Parts: sequence; C-alpha cells; structure tokens
Amino acid sequence: MNDTVPPELAAVLRRWNPGALAGLERPAPSEPDPGGAVTVVVLGVPCSGRGDLIAALTEAGAGSRELRFAEAPDPAAGVALMVVDAAAPLGREELELLRAGAESAHTVLFALTGVDAHHDWAAVARRNTELLTEHLPRFAGVVIHPVTVPDGRGIGELRAAILEATTAVPERQARLRMRAAGAAEQAGALIRASAESLRATDDTAALRAERSALVADRDGWRGDRAAVLRRLTALARVELVHEVSDQVRAESAAARQAIDRADRTALAAFPRNLRDAVAALTARVDAATDARLAEVSAQVLGAALPDENRTPTVPAIEPPAPRHRGLEDRIMIVFGASAGLGLGRMVMAPLSTVPALDLASIPVTLLLGGGAAWWLTRARGHLADRAHLRQWAVETLATVRSVLEQRVLGRLVDTEARCAETILARHRERMRESEDRLAALDRQLRERAGSRAGKLAACDRDLAVLEAYASVTVR
Repeated sequence: MNDTVPPELAAVLRRWNPGALAGLERPAPSEPDPGGAVTVVVLGVPCSGRGDLIAALTEAGAGSRELRFAEAPDPAAGVALMVVDAAAPLGREELELLRAGAESAHTVLFALTGVDAHHDWAAVARRNTELLTEHLPRFAGVVIHPVTVPDGRGIGELRAAILEATTAVPERQARLRMRAAGAAEQAGALIRASAESLRATDDTAALRAERSALVADRDGWRGDRAAVLRRLTALARVELVHEVSDQVRAESAAARQAIDRADRTALAAFPRNLRDAVAALTARVDAATDARLAEVSAQVLGAALPDENRTPTVPAIEPPAPRHRGLEDRIMIVFGASAGLGLGRMVMAPLSTVPALDLASIPVTLLLGGGAAWWLTRARGHLADRAHLRQWAVETLATVRSVLEQRVLGRLVDTEARCAETILARHRERMRESEDRLAALDRQLRERAGSRAGKLAACDRDLAVLEAYASVTVR
C-alpha cells in the first residue's frame, strides 16, 4: 500500500468507493537513488523490434544516468515501455501482454518502431490510440513515441520521457494524494446520503403498528365473545321457554278435544295415550333445544360443541286417582228415579182412563222410572269422569311444562358454561400466542434499532476518518 493512502482511509474507501480505491492501491515505484540504476520493464511481442530498441536506448544513455531494462515483469519497476510495430495496429496478443505486464507500473510509455519502413505509421498510431481507449481505458489519450532504430531518430526523445517518468515520483505522489482526496470526498457524500436515508427511513413502522394492534386486542376477543354469548343465551332462553309453552298448550288443547269426544273405552285408554303424547312432546322439545343450543355455540365459537352424553328421559306421569263417588252421585240416583217415574206416568197417562189397565200401568211406570234413573246416573257419571280426566290432564301437563322448562333452562345454563370455558381456554391460548408474538416483535424492534444505530455509528466513524484525512491533507 502506498504511504499516501493510510490504512484507515483505504478501509473506508473499500467500503464506500471501491472503484476509486482500485486506482490508488497499485504499488508505487521506489524513488531512485541518485546515480543509481532505475529498472524499466520493456514489453513487446516477437518481431516488434524490442531488442534493437533496448540496445539503442542503452547506447544513447552512455555517460549519463543509467537505466536498467528488463524484459520480464518486475514488481519493483514503476515504469513500463510497450514496444509495438508500425506494420499493423495492436492485436489481441499485444493487449493481453499489456494488461498483464503493466499491471504494477504507475507509468506506461509506448514506442512505435519501424516507422522508417511503413509510410502509414501515423494512421497505425491513431488506430492504436483508439484500441487502447476502447479496451484499456487506463491508457486513453496516451502518447505513442515513433522511433527509428537504424538512424536513432526519436531515441533521445523516448529516453528523455523515460527519465522524466522515473524522476517524477514526488509529482505522482501529489497527484495520487489529490486523487485520494477526491475519492474521499465522493465517499463522504455517499456516507452522508446513507446516514440521512437511515434517519429518514423508519423500517419499524409496520412492526410497531402490529405490536400496538396486538396490545390493544389482548382481551378484546374474549370480551366480544362473552358479549355475544350473553346476548344469544338470553335470546335462546326466551325462545325455548316459548317453544315449551306452545308445545304444551297445543297438547293441552288436543287433550281437551280428545276427552270431550271420548266414550268410556276411550276415557279408560286416555292416560296411556297422554303418556305417549308427552313422550313425543318431550322428543320435539329436546330436538328444538339441541338445534338452538348448537346454533348458539356455533355463532359464539365458530363450531358446535360436542354432543353431551345424556340419556333422554320422559317426565314421569302419575296415573289419575279413582274418582270419588259421593253424595252427588246418590242425589243423581234420586233425581233420576223421580224423573223416570214422572216420565212413566206421563207415558201411561192415557191408559189410566181404562180401569182394567190401571193396575198394569204401575209396573210399567216403575220400570220406566228405573231405566231413566239408570241412564241419567250413568250419563252423569260419564260427564264426571270426563271432568275428572280433564282436570288430571291439565295438572299433568302443567307439571310436564314445568319439568320441560327446567330441563331446557338447565341445558341452556350448561351450554353457556361450556361455551364460557371454551372461550377462556381459547383466550389463554391466544394470550400465549400474543405474548410469543410480542416477544418476537420486541426482539425484532431491538435488533433493527441496534442495527440502525450501529450503521449510523459506523457512518459517523467513517466520516471522522475522512475528516481527519482531509485536515491532514490541507496542512
């Protein structure tokens, strides 16, 4: 590394302006000792006249400062001489030789031999300049020295150019320092722009917004689900109690109609039929309850709760007690007999005008009175049995309604509790996920903040190096 490019500056340029650093890192030639030999690398393809040119340059320098010409690349040489023939423009072989052999040289001179044998050597020189500009921009605009070895034309001028290149080390160092200062200024502009971009650009906005949303919604889901559960269970309570009332009311109306139309045989079978009707009623209520509770859990949790392991039961129905036959029944017998005798007398009244049939009408009257008393008593008993069963049915269905309402409300409370437990379990799981996500977001925010601060600190350090180099250069 050249002394004009300090290691700290080189490190900064390597990070921010590597293209400019490449031109500054080529090794500089060692300053020649007074009266000592200076090495010059002479490059050229076969038949380019390189050997004759070296001999002519050596002979022209007799008695003056010595130049040592080397035909092989020498890292200690700071000057290279490229010999090309005027017979034809540069080819691929010459360009590759120049690219490899003059890599370590600060100064490269060009000599065009054979100009005495080729009258169009000037066109060849111009074409060589164009090829160098196109393929090796480092040598753009270079001067090509035409020489004639036999008569020594141009040899003195070429040797003078070589001596000037070997003695211009301080000037080259000054130019190198200027180039380094320019590269440092460019790097400083890049560093300042990068620092401004880091300060103006906030790449954590999305992370902070996500974190704020998570913090704000930590308990929101549970509260929302709990509110929905309360609203739906209250609505379900009203609907299910109304459903039980409608079902029992419809069954009560059907029972009354059946009792009003029933004969004695139908009345005897009525309790069994009512038990069957209550069983069907219970099944309908259970089915409606299952559907409504499944709808509630689905709306609250997104999916219905698993079915409960329960055995459907039918409300117990006590058989009707035997109807008590009391004073009313005996009175009805007396009323029936009296009505029957009166009816018999009315029927037999025409026969009483015949004296011979007067005695015969008495048994007939008694028979009619007894029959009427029996029918009236039996009809009154049938009506009393209907009234007794009607009262029993009303009381039984009221008990069934109470049992079914209690069952519906109990299942509703159980479903509400199970939904609340599921909501709490899911809330805990969501809280764990939220805590994990918040920890990850905090870690990313810290990492990005640390990375941003580190990058800004690195920019400040690099700017400090450039400012220190600039102050030294000014002094």
